Amino acid sequence: MTAHSDLPLADPGRVEQVRSMVAEGLSPEEYAARWAHKIDCFSLDEYAYEDAALHAWIHALGAIVFGKPGAPALDELRRRLLTPAEREAIHREMEEVP
Repeated sequence: MTAHSDLPLADPGRVEQVRSMVAEGLSPEEYAARWAHKIDCFSLDEYAYEDAALHAWIHALGAIVFGKPGAPALDELRRRLLTPAEREAIHREMEEVP
């Protein structure tokens, strides 16, 4: 078991999902800035990952998505990491969602 034994161990499907997210080469902060508006349901941070880097990455992303204390604010990350055009595109996408 992992050092995070208070959480259930992620199954291989979840591990692969997190690996594919990390493979994009973005930090959790940039991933959230670019993609949080497309996340409808998020529970990947409810699990422990044997790979410590995957565990840290997905839990940092979850903290941002859920606005947990100590996590950077999504709006601030977008201002800092995205261009005005990228922020505007996200704003337009969010307005289209019913």
